[in-house]
Amino acid sequence: MYFIFSDSASDRFERLCNHTLNLTVKPLQLDSVESQPNACIVLELKNSMTLLLDICEHLKEQKFQGLVYVLSEAFDKRQDTLMHKVLTSYGLDAYIVNGRESTEQALEWVCRHSTDSRQRSKKPDACYDQDLIEELVTSGKMTVYYQAQFRSDSLELVAFEALARLIHDDKPIPLNEVFDVIHERGLWTHLTRSTLRNSLQNHHALFARYSGANLAVNLSAKELSEASFSEQFKAFMNDAPIAHPRLMFELTENELYSTRSSVSRNLLLIKGKGARLSIDDYGTGLSNAARLTTAPFDEVKLDKSFIQNIHDISEHSFAKSTAEIARALHMKTVAEGVEDQRTLDCIRELGIDQVQGFLLHKPQSFEQLMETDIRLA
Repeated sequence: MYFIFSDSASDRFERLCNHTLNLTVKPLQLDSVESQPNACIVLELKNSMTLLLDICEHLKEQKFQGLVYVLSEAFDKRQDTLMHKVLTSYGLDAYIVNGRESTEQALEWVCRHSTDSRQRSKKPDACYDQDLIEELVTSGKMTVYYQAQFRSDSLELVAFEALARLIHDDKPIPLNEVFDVIHERGLWTHLTRSTLRNSLQNHHALFARYSGANLAVNLSAKELSEASFSEQFKAFMNDAPIAHPRLMFELTENELYSTRSSVSRNLLLIKGKGARLSIDDYGTGLSNAARLTTAPFDEVKLDKSFIQNIHDISEHSFAKSTAEIARALHMKTVAEGVEDQRTLDCIRELGIDQVQGFLLHKPQSFEQLMETDIRLA
């Protein structure tokens, strides 16, 4: 079963599928997509990210579990990478097929690949039992690891990002191994509150040892869209044992572009309480510079997928232009995923303000931070 969506010459596209390739297809009705493991969706979007986001939202609502193929005509591989990241961020099993030279050949590949994949079932995250993950989150069985951020020029310590780790059998479980379970079961609110609570319990000792360092905590758009967020956040900030400007809340770029109006209101609430805001993983979504001029953010964090390829022309140009725009808007820039000296040197040349990555500091538990001195300057 194939579902087809095309925003261009749909008749030509459907005729090519039905007659030339002998595929059984029907138009894509987003509100009635059959959620079957062997269902396939083929999209021809002419690289329209706005349409792609709309379709992803609908497929997520329908709990679609099949395969998604996007026919791309992009000349720049970066555009295909962005589309794939958007699709997978919604939990979709997705493939980007570049059909710029031949749509027919691209569809033939889709036909072969989907046939080979029909017996495949999606595996749970890292083979962890989903009920176990939910129990760990809701019961607060977690800890916080901290990764430091430094000024790129002087390597002065400026902040710690709080990274949640679930604890099972006395071992930490990184969130990237259980991301889908947390997302699908709506556990981000529990996790964020536990992360904040754990971080603030340690803040006196942490900031006494590393004076001047700020604390960054991740938020989700789902949490920000909840009706109860406003009152709960006000209560939290009133009781928070830390100067509010030292708190930075991070929201990923992909979530920022799929938010409701309540999210925008709550972002302004956070700013009104004196805390600061950061766009995390910048470069993995639409990366619209105009958005930076209207959103109430203080910081932009460039995604590590671009930083680790920053010597390529396209990634270098993207990072340079982002740094220039942020500087004009009086926003700080942070480079994530800095893992070697050559990359650090390039970051400095581009004028990016702060750096974070394994070259300078690997995430550590609170106890480990208290036993060592990670200051580099």
